[in-house]
Amino acid sequence: MKKGLMTQFPFARGRAYVCKNIGDYVQAVATRQFVDPIDSYVEQEEADKYYPEDGEKIRLIMNGWFQWRAENWPPSEFIYPLLISMHISPLRKDALLKPEGIEFLKKYGPVGCRDYYTKNLLESNGVPAYFSACMTLTLGRTYNVPKEKREGVYIVDPYFEVPNIVEEKDGKKECHFINAIRGIAAFIRHAPSAIKLGKKDFFKEYSPTGFLDRNTSIFRPYYKAALFYKTYIKRFERSMLLNADYITHWMDVNMDGSVTNDDLLNIAEGLIKKYASAKMVVTSRIHAGLPCLGMGTPVVFIANEEVVSENGSFNTPGRLSGLIELFRVLKLENGLFDTEDEALKKITKFGLNTEFDNKNDWIPYAEDLSEKAAVFMK
Repeated sequence: MKKGLMTQFPFARGRAYVCKNIGDYVQAVATRQFVDPIDSYVEQEEADKYYPEDGEKIRLIMNGWFQWRAENWPPSEFIYPLLISMHISPLRKDALLKPEGIEFLKKYGPVGCRDYYTKNLLESNGVPAYFSACMTLTLGRTYNVPKEKREGVYIVDPYFEVPNIVEEKDGKKECHFINAIRGIAAFIRHAPSAIKLGKKDFFKEYSPTGFLDRNTSIFRPYYKAALFYKTYIKRFERSMLLNADYITHWMDVNMDGSVTNDDLLNIAEGLIKKYASAKMVVTSRIHAGLPCLGMGTPVVFIANEEVVSENGSFNTPGRLSGLIELFRVLKLENGLFDTEDEALKKITKFGLNTEFDNKNDWIPYAEDLSEKAAVFMK
């Protein structure tokens, strides 16, 4: 039986570019550790169309967020899957859990679920399921750097509030002057730092509650940088905020064929190597945070109702249930940080040389995932 790697191919019909979440490829790099050789790539969104010319079946670890093209579910009969670390999106659950979809999940179950929402959803539909956590927790098998060789801090897709100054409602533009005043006040108070941060590409591109920021105003990066700095300086030292590397997992991919599947996997692997060599990562993105746990990189997860709630635009419902408990969490509400984590309570302000240990709750899940994936592919 052949061995395959499931990934998401860089294409979007009828569009010049598509905004991709590189976290999808971080998950593929995690499963790639167990696939040797890779006989074929399988497109997750079109796994129903996998029909090999020689008729030989393929072993495929199927993990991740399922799935935008729900009409293409279930996968082809030529795919022999390990169903693990799966999230069934509530946006697509009715289409995915039609009788033929449920039959597929039962046939190859029990299903390892990335979150408790998915576990409960599948069990309520008669599908045997268990909480497996995420395959990215296994990345420490391949990517690890000794503590004494780590350097630098990465701030990856951190949540902070960016109130709209202008909104369009019913075809009319509405200006929120109070938001503009607050933004100007934050900029004036923190001008040197906001100017330095605002020059970074990150603050031009990043939007905390959506895809990449399409607002091309020359003032907007400084507006966002001022609001970010105003909030984060309360718990993070100035030297750390100004010297950290800022990364977003969102990226535009040209659809002209110049970017390949391997290119995106290589970009994801490059980010993984950066996180593995860091002294600390601060993030609201699980596919930055979970790899850090697996690789032993101290990580602070920034949570907010927008990030964790079932209605938040940062998420889809239920995506974090069971995962966020693995992190050391700083809660950000109304511009103020708070924490219930005993280790983080001891840190007044995080700096470039702040040290703390991650929780260890993730370890049994990583070991179980590694064992299941290795046995399946062997």
